[in-house]
Amino acid sequence: MQRRGKDEHNMVLALNKKYREEIINHSKEVYPLEACGMLVGFRELEKRIVSEVRRARNVLNSSSSYEVDPEVELQVFIDAEKKSLEVVGMYHSHPHWTATPSSVDADLAFFEDVSYVIYSVSENSMASYVWNGRSFEPEEIEIR
Repeated sequence: MQRRGKDEHNMVLALNKKYREEIINHSKEVYPLEACGMLVGFRELEKRIVSEVRRARNVLNSSSSYEVDPEVELQVFIDAEKKSLEVVGMYHSHPHWTATPSSVDADLAFFEDVSYVIYSVSENSMASYVWNGRSFEPEEIEIR
């Protein structure tokens, strides 16, 4: 069995500046509620490259939890497949606390091996994590 370096399996989320701004703007527009949406793109080597940010309505209308509108979620998966792309991540905001996953976020994490981007409105910071089925692992964001 080959030993892998610590960072060998880690992906990087490549996010264009305009997509980063889209997430930030969406988060500020719906403040004090949590914003949420999906990231569409493709994988290349060790990167998830975002080519679309798709906003969604938070059907919970909550400032401490989110649920992507199921109809939007389904449509995003269909649209991505039609374009030979995939859903590479999800995003949501934390209106009043840090950009770290909460226990509520862990309860809501269904997709493994995708990026979960969190934007903290109060701290104006963004971070990304990958759900491995048990916990969130930090992931680097490369702004292009």
